[in-house]
Amino acid sequence: MKLMRMLCMAAVAAILTLCACSSPEKPLSQLVIGQPSTTERLSPVTMSNPESFFVAWQIYQGLLGLDEKGNLLPVIAESWESQDSRIWTFHIRKGVRFHESELFKGKSREVTAHDVYYAYTRFCSSKAYPSFMISDSIKGCAAFNSGDTEKVEGLKVIDDYTFQIELNQPEPFFLNRISNPWLAIFPKESEDKAFEDSWGLKIAVGTGPYRLESKTENEIILKKNDDYWDKSHMPAVDTLIFRVIKNDQIRFSELTNGKIDLMALPSQMFPTVFDSNGTPKDEYKEKFRFKPTETFNTHLLGINTKAVSDVHLRRAMYYGTNRDELVQQILFGYGDVLGGAVPPGMNGYVSPYKELFNPALAREELKKSSYDGSDIQLLIHDLANSELIGQIFQKQMKDIGVNIKLEQVDFNSAIGRMIKGDAQMFSMFAEVAFSSPEPLLINLFSSQKIPVPNFWKFSDPEIDLRMENLRKIDDRAESVKQSEAIDKDIMDKAPAIFLYRQKQVIMFSKAFDNLVVNGHNHFKLNRLTKSE
Repeated sequence: MKLMRMLCMAAVAAILTLCACSSPEKPLSQLVIGQPSTTERLSPVTMSNPESFFVAWQIYQGLLGLDEKGNLLPVIAESWESQDSRIWTFHIRKGVRFHESELFKGKSREVTAHDVYYAYTRFCSSKAYPSFMISDSIKGCAAFNSGDTEKVEGLKVIDDYTFQIELNQPEPFFLNRISNPWLAIFPKESEDKAFEDSWGLKIAVGTGPYRLESKTENEIILKKNDDYWDKSHMPAVDTLIFRVIKNDQIRFSELTNGKIDLMALPSQMFPTVFDSNGTPKDEYKEKFRFKPTETFNTHLLGINTKAVSDVHLRRAMYYGTNRDELVQQILFGYGDVLGGAVPPGMNGYVSPYKELFNPALAREELKKSSYDGSDIQLLIHDLANSELIGQIFQKQMKDIGVNIKLEQVDFNSAIGRMIKGDAQMFSMFAEVAFSSPEPLLINLFSSQKIPVPNFWKFSDPEIDLRMENLRKIDDRAESVKQSEAIDKDIMDKAPAIFLYRQKQVIMFSKAFDNLVVNGHNHFKLNRLTKSE
């Protein structure tokens, strides 16, 4: 449940508070960002809302990260090695300092391997929301998570600048488990009793290019970290202001009136901003830049394979789904059609799907099935265009002879019923936490992961064995190639109908340029430049 809850968070519309409606004239040295929801406590251990990540990842950093092309980057760890893909040794970069803070009596201090040990121990705890990313991988992490041990056996400090992680079994793709900045390094002083009521609220200390100045329900202010370790990427913008404006229309109006500088466009606003072919209308193109971001996300229709056990029926629905129509009608073209679970481009992944929409093949599969024309229940909810997806899918299925009955529930109810298996089909969306196909496939389709996050109850001993064999492939390109074949063979059984990867469109003032966003949806705002 943690995986899908984390991946599926989204903002809801509400009424804008009065204090967010007006703002004084702002200097060019600051960037004002419109946020659709209140940011939660900025603690890496307990955060779960992507809106919080947008802010937090300016403050915190992990051992390593990704560039905008999806390549691994050294961050707090300047290098690493492993002889057997089971024991990984990380060399901590010297001279990286935490932000000045009352945690250190108004001063700062250098990051050491002891801080990494502390942070990763906390990420293995039962209170850690992102524990799912590493709990079944790091030796002793699951036992610590369940309270059976007092420390994590696989974590070890070699010296002040050397940290070691031992895994349960070899994982050549382990680095892609921890490239997400969610697994950030933070100081052990954060849990001193004196700061338990202020950590993540008034105090948030990391090593990133910006430091927390203030945080309220409606506004967060970050200031440039003048002591940032990466001198080649010092921020050009001195101040970041994240302003909560919950109503989409009002937030958009604030952008067009120059009260804010940047916002992610909700897909509901696409008809307002774009022509039918996805081109920005002239009135907006003249004043704003548009950045479509290709992050690791997926929108899908899951199928409970126990409740819908006929593979020919599932294949009929799979081939009868016109994903291009969904992308055009809902996203104005700002999306990539998906055939399987892995987003395109993830660590070099190439889609093996040549033909997806095939009504003739869909009808052939339907004839082979035992389908009797009865209604198939599809749960839809109130987020991520779920209702519209359901309506279009319902019509597409009617065209091939399958009757879909839509059942509208709230998002949390949809999650609960997915876990219980109390739905034949369900509409869902996900932000993928990993940056390589192997851990994603293992988490979603291993029989060991039933019922969470293997919500479709998919079980195939041969597929299980092939996924486990990925651990034996040291050649990363070959491992990804094998993942492509596994993904395609899983989809031949159609446990889910993956629809599209949405491209989030960022609309921002032409006063700024060089907006960099990686696959983890990490906005590297320190790379932002001022336009000439």
